[in-house]
Amino acid sequence: KDYLPVGATQVPIILGSDKTHVTRITGGLEMHPIFITIGNIDSEVHSKATLRAWRCIAYMPITKFHVHPDYQSILQARLWHKCMDLVLANLKAAALDGCFMPDPSQHICYVFTPLIAHVCDLLEASMITAVVKNASPLTMAVQGDFG
Repeated sequence: KDYLPVGATQVPIILGSDKTHVTRITGGLEMHPIFITIGNIDSEVHSKATLRAWRCIAYMPITKFHVHPDYQSILQARLWHKCMDLVLANLKAAALDGCFMPDPSQHICYVFTPLIAHVCDLLEASMITAVVKNASPLTMAVQGDFG
């Protein structure tokens, strides 16, 4: 939509993720914890972990498929995207149709929740955007373009 209904507001959503080792005892189990915050929180608060502006909403599995190595990253990316669809289903609906939420003063507001950013490292950005390792997830540049 190019406009919001009269009286509605936006609550911009920021996601973050980073592949992490869960435990070394069970053979190096890894997961992608997914964190969420809202964009209208001051950046000074976002950057301090002790202020708890970020909440973990899910742990995405990283599995090893028994397939040809060329298909491993494709299947892992597909699983990640399917899990994200399930975890963010309600958020997507609120972004499209809006929903009613209480504000900090407990007044009910009609809000839309667009995803405005996903903070991650280069490897995750490449997986999310489904580009090969030698290409940029943000531009059309490939490794040969960098000289």
